[in-house]
Amino acid sequence: MSKRVTILDVAAAAGVSRQTVTRAMNGMSDISETTRARVLATAERLGYRPSRFARNLVNRKKTHAMGLVVASFRNPYFTEIAADLLSVAGERGWQMAMAASEGRAEDSIGVLTNQVDVIVGHFTGSDAVLRAASGGLPVVRLESRGTELGVHSVELDLESGVVEAVSALRARGARRFGMVDSTSSRNALGEYTPSLRRIWFEQAAGDQLAGGVVGEETIAGGAQAFARLLEAHPETDAVLMFNDLMALGAVQHAHAHGIDVPGRVRIVGVDGLSLGEAVDPRLTSIALDRLGLASHTLDIVDELAAADFADVPSIHRAVRSKLLWRDSA
Repeated sequence: MSKRVTILDVAAAAGVSRQTVTRAMNGMSDISETTRARVLATAERLGYRPSRFARNLVNRKKTHAMGLVVASFRNPYFTEIAADLLSVAGERGWQMAMAASEGRAEDSIGVLTNQVDVIVGHFTGSDAVLRAASGGLPVVRLESRGTELGVHSVELDLESGVVEAVSALRARGARRFGMVDSTSSRNALGEYTPSLRRIWFEQAAGDQLAGGVVGEETIAGGAQAFARLLEAHPETDAVLMFNDLMALGAVQHAHAHGIDVPGRVRIVGVDGLSLGEAVDPRLTSIALDRLGLASHTLDIVDELAAADFADVPSIHRAVRSKLLWRDSA
């Protein structure tokens, strides 16, 4: 099956921008007749047909579209962020299309490029890879920094939240700290390497560090890893789990095996999921300011729209994390 011709293919073949193709295809008046004729001839030669979605957006005049690549719809952390982005985007008059990467962000970006003006998401690939996949569309990275022209970012200050958590746990009597890291933290060779969360936690714990283990980023994976941590380091009285899903597993394991939380061991997750309210004891977590993340993201895409989505120097925003005290710590 041959690849469907996209607006980016037409732009490249005609030697113009994506926005110029849009103007030519929709009879807009702010390009020359020579350019319009060249674009239309190129589109005809390549067999390009605008998507119905794109036509609808043009008919709405000033409405723009943002593409959100969700790392996984299976993880409520990403779906809660998507919900906040969808809400803020709607308030600001943006359409939003979504795709799940499930580890292949480049493929998901390619699905969206013919439908949107800017791509947003949690990406692990390099800026160069993202730029190639987006076909020149601006990209906004969430929770990681973009540096190349046309790649922007909203970063998360998680380190301060980790340091605050260790300090607060000490104030509540914790003396031996353990960490459950994610098995998905890997280098370019696919080998496990400590996540930044683990590095920050171990630095903050210092000589009070009991030890650490790794587990899968699931409830079951968190339960199994928590059990291994307490077996290897029974003196542990405070544990940081890589994320809230794993922390929920740790709380469930403790409850099933008669381990008093927070009396015997204090458990802290990372993410601040609303799901943390559904367990007993309720989960303490280092929470992301998700509405702040969504607001900063839309601030950036509004700036990009004002610049007609041209390549501009990287725009950066940052959000802080905060300790959400519930009952498990």
